[in-house]
Amino acid sequence: MADAQIQYHGNIVDYPEGRHAVSVKSVSIFIAGLFAGFVFGVVIPGNLPGGREHVATDPGRLYQPHGFDRGASRNEVESGHSYEYDVLTQYGITPIDDEESYIEWMLANTGETEEHLRARWELSRLFIGTGELQGERTIAAFLRTPREDFVREANLERAYDDTWLPIGYGATITDPDVVAMMTTTLDVGPEHKVLEIGTGSGYQSAILSNISNMVYTIEIIEPLYYETNALYGRLSAAYPNYTNINRKLGDGYYGWEKYAPFDRIIVTCSIDHLPPPLLKQLAPGGIMVVPLGPPGRQYIMEVKKDVDEAGNVTLKRRDVYNGLSVKFIPFRDEAGKSYSH
Repeated sequence: MADAQIQYHGNIVDYPEGRHAVSVKSVSIFIAGLFAGFVFGVVIPGNLPGGREHVATDPGRLYQPHGFDRGASRNEVESGHSYEYDVLTQYGITPIDDEESYIEWMLANTGETEEHLRARWELSRLFIGTGELQGERTIAAFLRTPREDFVREANLERAYDDTWLPIGYGATITDPDVVAMMTTTLDVGPEHKVLEIGTGSGYQSAILSNISNMVYTIEIIEPLYYETNALYGRLSAAYPNYTNINRKLGDGYYGWEKYAPFDRIIVTCSIDHLPPPLLKQLAPGGIMVVPLGPPGRQYIMEVKKDVDEAGNVTLKRRDVYNGLSVKFIPFRDEAGKSYSH
């Protein structure tokens, strides 16, 4: 789908023979009326307080990312690229071993509710027990990320159900246990440049931004891109690490060559093969986590890339769930066609 644009088309009208031309005075009055109508109907109301936001009508107009050129192709629509917040400043300060200490600290340092915090804590204990959530940095990132902000309003009451939820546009927010497992498998550090394919709700990148200073994410569904982009914008004042999430509207199959190589790549949509552009953009020694398999049944694979002195590339794969299948939405191109054969 092309970027939202406003176009004006001039029409040529043939008048019947003998019809009188319109006077200059009449034309001037008509133009003045149009200008007044524009000012009072568009400019002034748009600057009054209490205006209603609605992303669906023209997301490019309402939520235009910094530096976005309306005439640019969708692959050039980007936002972010600032590293003003250092996640190292928050390492080790969030209590992750005692529930009451965690609740007390989060209530004192965030605007989140005790109900949501306790639900998040309970999920973290469940996933730690299953082995899906491991490592101090990953546990802290999970505990610091308010899933309730990303499930969309219609599913707010189910924010901490251990299941996927619809977020509109045919997309979903992934089950929290799978998010925990994929994040754990990525083994991200603050020095790692991370690429996510499929921004979706924004939840996965929000978690990653609590661990890494350099998170890049690509979304192909245009209205979803603008919706989540706006969400990050609203939340960044309370969660400054979200300013380190660099967003792009485009086809994730081809990665983001401009900022490659990436130390870590996470794919949040299913495909039956490893996209060659992503493998190329994965740094030597890097890790990719991807739901791999035919439509309807995938396996979350960890792919490690090794490159020897001669430049020979070796890929090592591991099924992180040891044969347990999952189901993700398909990896599609801009025409909506699945990349799976």
